[in-house]
Amino acid sequence: MSRFSVAKDRVVSDLESIVEELLHASRRHLKGGTWGVRNPYRAKSRESQMVVWVRGDRRGGWKDFVSGEKGDAIDLVAFALTGIVSDDSRMTALAWIEDRYGLKQMDPKMREKAAAEAKSRRAAAQARDDRRREKARDRSRKFFYSCQEQLQGTPVEAYLASRGVSLDLVPALGRSIRFHPACEYWREEARPTFPAMISAMVDHQGKPGANHYTFLAADGRGKAPVEKAKMMFPETSGLVIRLTNGPSGLSPEQAVSAGIRGPAGVTEGIEDGLTGAIAEPALRFWAAGSLSGLLTVPDHAAISSWIVFKDNDWGKPQATALFNRAIARLKSFGKPVEVIAVPAAWGKDLNDAINSGEW
Repeated sequence: MSRFSVAKDRVVSDLESIVEELLHASRRHLKGGTWGVRNPYRAKSRESQMVVWVRGDRRGGWKDFVSGEKGDAIDLVAFALTGIVSDDSRMTALAWIEDRYGLKQMDPKMREKAAAEAKSRRAAAQARDDRRREKARDRSRKFFYSCQEQLQGTPVEAYLASRGVSLDLVPALGRSIRFHPACEYWREEARPTFPAMISAMVDHQGKPGANHYTFLAADGRGKAPVEKAKMMFPETSGLVIRLTNGPSGLSPEQAVSAGIRGPAGVTEGIEDGLTGAIAEPALRFWAAGSLSGLLTVPDHAAISSWIVFKDNDWGKPQATALFNRAIARLKSFGKPVEVIAVPAAWGKDLNDAINSGEW
């Protein structure tokens, strides 16, 4: 086992104390699988701009979303110590780690023992993470099914109407959207409650694994007055919101059993997907929930081709690269893929474009 491998394992094992010591991070910003930290080398940096992953295979990895800098656990120490990731700074990090944990005195036999212990720790951590993930998914499923299925007369109906979406006009609406009258907003210490639109995010078999939350104003005429009114929990990789069932009216699984295949429209947002379904009822519509969610949209035998509706606010180089990767992945399924971009003059997304009357 190399010096770098031994050092990296020690950082990963002791990650929380290192992040607190080198980046002066507060555990108040430790949420889910990420820890929001400030970049000490950028003025006016915020915890929302840089994260360290603390769970699963990504534990010890990090990324600064402003600069695009990222790396593994060794790079994290290198950056924290010097403000840059380079061959020289990685050697500086290695020396710091070896000195901190007394690794320089290790003989080959001790290294072999350390490697075995590290492997055992990784396996135990993975098992714990798997249990935690399944427990979180189970909680999210139970919460979704505890929500009200009837949407008519609720703030959800009012909110969607304010976005130009009449539920009565949505063809073959699926069963992915529910209503909660007093959903806890967990990003604030006071934990206020708001009415909320709760949307189930499901895997390739249609099994719920997470929820998308849209916190609403009391009357539904807009979103709740909070910093971030839309959130997803827990991890959403490989999950989508199945909004409508297309012209057959059948779920994807039912459609496969009936020998029916058809095109699917994919949007980032729920409102966009519902708006698109009204305009193009020949499509089955799914929402990815976020731009990064497009990277893990699951394939399905009921889908013959993909039509992806691209928002026009994905102009940053990183966002464009992410979108292109998502499209390349969809094409790897071996099915036709078409991208429809919303012109800037028509609005930010499909919902804006259709409501503007330009579509």
